[in-house]
Amino acid sequence: MQLISVTKTQNIPDGQMKGFTVEYKQILIANVAGSYYAMDAVCSHMKGYLPAGTLVNNIVICPVHRAQYDVTTGKVLKGVPMIIRLSTGQQAKDLNAYQVVVEGDEIKVRV
Repeated sequence: MQLISVTKTQNIPDGQMKGFTVEYKQILIANVAGSYYAMDAVCSHMKGYLPAGTLVNNIVICPVHRAQYDVTTGKVLKGVPMIIRLSTGQQAKDLNAYQVVVEGDEIKVRV
């Protein structure tokens, strides 16, 4: 795994998240109270683009069916509602989280 420079800290204000392509992977980087976290940017349920969703503290909410993930770990906190699971036959699963290193104003991600 290598450390890749992705963006500058000023590009992701506190309480915000943005999506990036890093080494052919779609990832999101979130700023939670001045700390930066990275995880997969595509929901494991129906491929919703998580950076288009909502970030509340450390929780990212998918814009498609509202699955919730902890941006610090990539873990599912709340799956999709039962009626949607029954109709799609799928449940949200944990996503990959990536190590973030901040050097000066540069955000780097290990992928």
